Amino acid sequence: MKHLAMIIFLITSLYSHEANCLNMFAVVFDKNTTDENTAKDIEYYIDKIGCDANITLENDKLHYEPNLLDSTYAMNKPKTLDLLLQKGTFPSKWLTRDIATEFLVFFRENSDGIKDKKASPELLEFIKTQKYKEFKEEKFKLIKKLLDHGQNPYHYGYLRVILKIIGDEKDLDRLLEQYKKDNK
Repeated sequence: MKHLAMIIFLITSLYSHEANCLNMFAVVFDKNTTDENTAKDIEYYIDKIGCDANITLENDKLHYEPNLLDSTYAMNKPKTLDLLLQKGTFPSKWLTRDIATEFLVFFRENSDGIKDKKASPELLEFIKTQKYKEFKEEKFKLIKKLLDHGQNPYHYGYLRVILKIIGDEKDLDRLLEQYKKDNK
């Protein structure tokens, strides 16, 4: 009987720990929690409770398993994203898809976008603006940071296709080539 009680305790403890760690997603997705407070809470979960920084959200309805980094990026919490990278969270290939999709959305919000795999004349004019240059610079800083933390450069193929359509893939090519050269 004593062994059975011990087994039940261990099983419930493991479940309780995992449930606690899944709360990290709730903290990240809470729109009322600032980025700074989210980072503090996540650091507590990882350092004090012992949660894995690479935890994923498993759900049969999703076609992939987002990790905390993906979720943090989606919620636009850059301080938390930096903390997770410091704690060893591995950048998933899905994050590259999110970044590439952001380019498409940004193009659509600021021009006619890309239609039938062709850049609209309005988009070709838009990419000459300071607004686009600042957006691209911000995203490329993030890409460099993700590469420096283990992101596979291969997964930026989708973004490269998008940038090639508008004739602006050279900076991405240089960034990826430099990364490959530096990490041989």
